[in-house]
Amino acid sequence: MESTNLVRRMKELINLIKEADVAYFVNDNPTMSDNEYDKLVAELKGIEHETGIVFSDSPSKRVGGNVKEELKSVTHTKPMLSAKKTKCIGDVLEFAANKDVIVSWKLDGLTIVLRYENGELKQAITRGKDGLIGEDVTHTVRHFRNVPLKVPCKDIFEVRGEGVCSWSDFEIIKKNEGPTHPRNVAAGTVRTLTADEGKLSHLDFVAFELIDSNKTWDSKLEQLEFLENNKFSVVEHSFVSFGSDDIESEIGKYNPDTYFYPVDGVVIEYEDLKYGKSLGATAHHENRLIALKWEDTEYETVFRGVELATGRTGTVEINAIFDPVDIGGMMVRRANVHGLSGFEKLKLGVGDTIKVYKANMIVPQVSENLTKSGTFKLSEFCPCCGAKLEIKMSNTGVRSLYCPNEDCLARNAQKIARFCDKKAMNIEGLNAANISAFMEQGFIKSIKDIYHLAAQKKQLLNAKGLGIGNFDWLFEKIESSRSTNLARFLLGIGIQGMGPESAKKLDEYFGKSFKRFEEAIKNEYEFNQIEGISVSLNNKIYDWYYSEKEQAIWMPLIDELKFRGDTATTKRKILNGDNVLENRNIAVVGIQDVSELDAVKNALSKLGFSVDATVTSDTEFMLVSLKG
Repeated sequence: MESTNLVRRMKELINLIKEADVAYFVNDNPTMSDNEYDKLVAELKGIEHETGIVFSDSPSKRVGGNVKEELKSVTHTKPMLSAKKTKCIGDVLEFAANKDVIVSWKLDGLTIVLRYENGELKQAITRGKDGLIGEDVTHTVRHFRNVPLKVPCKDIFEVRGEGVCSWSDFEIIKKNEGPTHPRNVAAGTVRTLTADEGKLSHLDFVAFELIDSNKTWDSKLEQLEFLENNKFSVVEHSFVSFGSDDIESEIGKYNPDTYFYPVDGVVIEYEDLKYGKSLGATAHHENRLIALKWEDTEYETVFRGVELATGRTGTVEINAIFDPVDIGGMMVRRANVHGLSGFEKLKLGVGDTIKVYKANMIVPQVSENLTKSGTFKLSEFCPCCGAKLEIKMSNTGVRSLYCPNEDCLARNAQKIARFCDKKAMNIEGLNAANISAFMEQGFIKSIKDIYHLAAQKKQLLNAKGLGIGNFDWLFEKIESSRSTNLARFLLGIGIQGMGPESAKKLDEYFGKSFKRFEEAIKNEYEFNQIEGISVSLNNKIYDWYYSEKEQAIWMPLIDELKFRGDTATTKRKILNGDNVLENRNIAVVGIQDVSELDAVKNALSKLGFSVDATVTSDTEFMLVSLKG
C-alpha cells in the first residue's frame, strides 16, 4: 500500500477506534466486539511501525488497560447477588402466597453501594461484574444531584441503590452528545476517572436496600423509612398484606411508560427481613425476592448470512447476521443461534424475514424465522485453520460444530488469552487478537513462552503487527503475574467446569498453595467435601491432573510461577502469638531506586508479607513512597 494510502488508513482507524472508545467508555454502549476492536488497534500499530508515523491523537499512545481498569477495586462486605427473574405472573403469585410483600420498581441504571461512617459518605462502589468486587467511584458519585454527603445517623452502614438518569434529563444530555439510552449515561459517566460535574448533576441515586448496619432490622418498611429519614431518595414501593388478592392489581399500577426513570420490571420481596434471610441464597440470587421482568419486544429484520468463530475448546459459534435493528437504543446486527441445533431449528436462508430481540435487554437472540426457506448452507471448514469440521453432541442433546485440529490458531490463542485474563493471571496487554499475531510469527507456541518474551525483545521490536505499543510495560505485567495464588492459576489453566467461585473456594481451603492442592490430589482427596465443589468438578480436577495432554501444558508453568501459599513454610511469632502478617499481600509503590526497593521488599518479606510490585484485586496493604 502506498504511503499516502497508509496515512489515510491510519486516520480512518484512529476515528473508528475513538468512536468505539466513546461508545464503550462514555456511553457504556459498545458498538463492536472486543475482537473487532483489538484487530483495529493491531492494524493501526502495525502501520505506525511500518511508516514510523504516529499521530498525536493516536490511541496507540495510551499505555496499558482502559479507563475502567484503572479504577480502584473494592471487595464488597456482602456479595451483591441478583434477584431470581421471571416473566410469569404465576411465579410471583406463588412467591407472595402466604407472606406480606413489598412491591417496587426494578430500576434500569448502574447499581451502586454507598458506605457511611460517622455521618459522612466514605465510599461509593459499583456492583462489579460478579457482585464480589466493584470499582471505587466516590469521585464521581459525590457529584450526583441527590447523594447526601452527610446524614444524621453516625453509625457505620451501607446503602444499596441505583444510579439513574431520568427520561427528562436524558433528553437534555441527548441534545448535546446523543447517547442512546439513559442507562448508558449513568454507567458511562460514573465509571470514568475524571468527574464530569455537568453531566453528573443530571444523575440521581435511588436507594432500595440498607445493609451492614449495627441494628438488626425485622421490617423492610422500617428499613426504607430509616433511609428516608437520613435524606435518601427511596425507590417507589407499595405494601401488599398477607393473603391479599391485590398483588396482581398492585403490580398493574406500575406503568413504565409514565414513570420518571427508566425501568425494566418490578421487584417483589418479603417484608419480614428475618424470614427472607432464613431462606438463604444460591450462587446467583437471593431467595427473599423475585423480579418480574417485562416481556421482550420483538423486531422484524432480514437474515443475510452467518459468521463462524472458533473458540478455545474447538467449539464453533454460529452467529446470524441480519439487517441492523435498533433495540433499546443500540444497533444490533448479529446474534448467536446456540449451536448447530439452534441453526437447524430456525431453517434460515438469505433474505428470510426473522424476528429478533434482546433477552432481558442484554443478549441479542433470534426468536423466529417467518419465511423458513432453509436454503443457507454452513461451511464445512474451520474459519481459522481450514480443518474439516466435525459435529459433537452434548449430554443434553445439543449439536455443535467442532474443529478437531489441536494446532488451530484460534483454539490456542483463546486458551492463552484465558490464561492472561484479568480474573486469571491478569497479564494486561495480551488478548486473543495480539496473541494470534505472536503465534503467527513464532514468538509464542505455548503458555510457557509468555514468560520468555523479554529474552526476545530485539526481535519483537522489529516485528510488525503485534499490537503492542509498550513492550517494557508488557514485560512488567508478565513478571508481576509470576507471583500468584491458586485461584488465578486454576481459572487460567482452563479446567473444565472450574469457575471463579469454585476456584476461590479451593484457594481459601488450600491457603493459596499449589503444593497443598497437588498433595491432596495425590492422596486421592475428595474435593466435593468442600462446600461449593461438586462431585462433577471433583472428577474433572482428576481428569485434568492425570491427562498427559494437560500435563504438557501446566507442568512447565509451575517452574515459572511462585504461589504465595507455597512460601509459608514456617510460622513466625510476633508478640507471643501467631504472625498476623504471614502471607498477607502488600504492594510496594513509588520507589524508583532499585536497591532501595529490594531492601524494602526484603524487610517486608522477613515480617511475613507476600510482596508485589503492583496493586491487584488480591492486595490487602499498600506501602507508598511519598518522596520526590
